Amino acid sequence: MINIAIIDDNNILIRGLEAIFNRHKRCSIVASFPFIEQAITWNRQQKASVILINSDNCHFESLKTLQTLRRTQPDVGIIIYNIHRYYAFLLKALDIGIRGILSAKIDADELVEAIQVVNARSKIISPDIAQTIALKRIDQNEQADLYDLLSTRELEIMLFITQGISIKQIAQMLALSPKTVNTYRYRMFGKLNIRSDVELTHIAISNGLIVTKQGASGCQNSLNQKLF
Repeated sequence: MINIAIIDDNNILIRGLEAIFNRHKRCSIVASFPFIEQAITWNRQQKASVILINSDNCHFESLKTLQTLRRTQPDVGIIIYNIHRYYAFLLKALDIGIRGILSAKIDADELVEAIQVVNARSKIISPDIAQTIALKRIDQNEQADLYDLLSTRELEIMLFITQGISIKQIAQMLALSPKTVNTYRYRMFGKLNIRSDVELTHIAISNGLIVTKQGASGCQNSLNQKLF
């Protein structure tokens, strides 16, 4: 029996998953949680075979937590489904050892197959996501990589700036002087050939540091792979 823990805060989707797995006797949902941290705490004692995570509940900050889980509980297979994120998120997820990357286009049988594959310690990526990764890599052959251009500290400050946090507050949070924070800021401007925080935010969006959702009034900020 493949014991599955679900991380999803949408009760309708959870009920749908339960209906799917009830038709497949080899899979059983043993727990569900709205937050990744809750699932990890539970899994220290209960040990699910596979953790199934809705991508809406998994952001760059979450990948850092999952990286710790992969290191401390390597036998647990992790699948992120309903993927509609950016290239940087996908690469980081694969880099930290996420075994299943599934798009929102999969059907019930494909989901069950993916769980069986991941439970066998193999990897599976939805074809449309694999194509996105391949095409993006081709496009980037002629472009400078943002993550090579900027240091970890610069990326961290970039994230705070895109959240609208003031230089003074950033300095307090990072135990730096405002002058030092501004030095990093203008250094980023020079490296990226830009002149304003607005342009910095546009670059963050295009590289997946900020995930925008259709119909949302704001944006959701995310850490990028270099912060790990």
